[in-house]
Amino acid sequence: MKLSQIHHPLSKTLALSIDDWTLNPTEQWALVGSNGSGKSLVGQLLSGDLKPARGSVSGRPPHVGYVSFEKQQALLEAERYKDDTDFLDRVDTGTPVRELVQQRVRDEARLNELANLLGMTEILDRGFRLLSTGETRKLLLAQALMEQPDLLVLDEPFDGLDQASHASVETLISRLMREGVMVVLLLNRFSELLPEVTHLAYVSQCQLLAQGPREALLEGGALETLHRFHQLPDTLPPRDPSQAVNPPPADQPLVKMNNIRVSYAEKTIIEGLDWQVDAGQHWAVRGPNGCGKTTLLSLVSGDHPQSYANDLRLFGIQRGSGESIWEIKQHIGLVSSNLQLNYRVPISALNMIISGFFDTIGVYTQPSDRQRELGREWLRLIHLEHHANTPIAQLSYGEQRMLLIARAMVKHPPLLILDEPCQGLDEINRQMVLALLNQIGQLGESTLLFVSHHDEDYPDCINHRLEFVPRGDGGFSYRQP
Repeated sequence: MKLSQIHHPLSKTLALSIDDWTLNPTEQWALVGSNGSGKSLVGQLLSGDLKPARGSVSGRPPHVGYVSFEKQQALLEAERYKDDTDFLDRVDTGTPVRELVQQRVRDEARLNELANLLGMTEILDRGFRLLSTGETRKLLLAQALMEQPDLLVLDEPFDGLDQASHASVETLISRLMREGVMVVLLLNRFSELLPEVTHLAYVSQCQLLAQGPREALLEGGALETLHRFHQLPDTLPPRDPSQAVNPPPADQPLVKMNNIRVSYAEKTIIEGLDWQVDAGQHWAVRGPNGCGKTTLLSLVSGDHPQSYANDLRLFGIQRGSGESIWEIKQHIGLVSSNLQLNYRVPISALNMIISGFFDTIGVYTQPSDRQRELGREWLRLIHLEHHANTPIAQLSYGEQRMLLIARAMVKHPPLLILDEPCQGLDEINRQMVLALLNQIGQLGESTLLFVSHHDEDYPDCINHRLEFVPRGDGGFSYRQP
């Protein structure tokens, strides 16, 4: 496959540009670059989802598989459109995984083989809306592989996967490479380069800057030096003094759960969980894909309907006692994949941060001059001030994630809920976010609830752990070592 004289305008000042890039069938490529560098655009170009304004892509194999955050978003929106819960006497859990994987190719034998290789046999008959982020990623990969592609373009294929799933996906991709399937990996982390990758390309500011054999480009750490570490200031932007928020009672735990149970249809997600979070504790919540971590955090954030059916106290308030949801949300900053996927309003980067003052998706109240200035301070801190007026739809997944993190922190909440906050981030932004979270944890203003499948993604301030431990009957027990 050959890309020649590609020029595709993205704005008045930025264009995707590739002079000449040849990918031979015997080569296995990884494209690396920082957040917002243009990796996903190149992935769309390779897959055929993007038609360049000028230039040509020749020799593209006839069958192309493509897995990306954009594909995940499209599937989410399609399933949301088909949600019939309002017309049924039960919750519509969505299209079964079995049907989604076979949407374009029906082959039960192939489906079962892929499900076994990816460790997803147990979720084949589960509805889409019951899937975790990691399970959704495996679904998309299985769907792409059903067509037995000649070219497989994978945008951050390991994000959101637990360790066992990461290993099974890695093994499968390596096997495909050895069998002669041409694979292009789009990666933020150099640590995720598979041994079978023979060639690397590096993209920055939508320009293909370097390409060639893996050893030549990695020699001397030349590619890593193209990244610059973002230094943090000694102090963080202050809180907005005009926001009169009643602090949670000092003598009450932030979260108190007794014998929690959450279920959908015939599937129990959480059962028998007792958990208490006190101010100043910073918790790691650990467990495999699909164990219920995200469900647990949605109970805490006030977004889960079954919170009213459980013995749950947040900030000293019993859920279901007539409290306003805004009484809960005023104390919480939230980062999650679900929130990012649902944040689909036409809004600028600056206003996305400002929306954190109001706990809304979008800004529907006129912000004060002070709130706008604080929003700009957070933009400068995360090095996105040049995107203040850029619509978030034009930003990369990683840049959107950085904005979501700033949005969560802008009001200095007593409780920060961080569900895979480093997902989609390049190595430099990951280091910056972890340093920032560690700084916040040490200041003592905010308590952290942190979920990640990567041990290296936990800030040093974490001092408590809640672990979901698989039981033999398919459920989970809970351990607090």
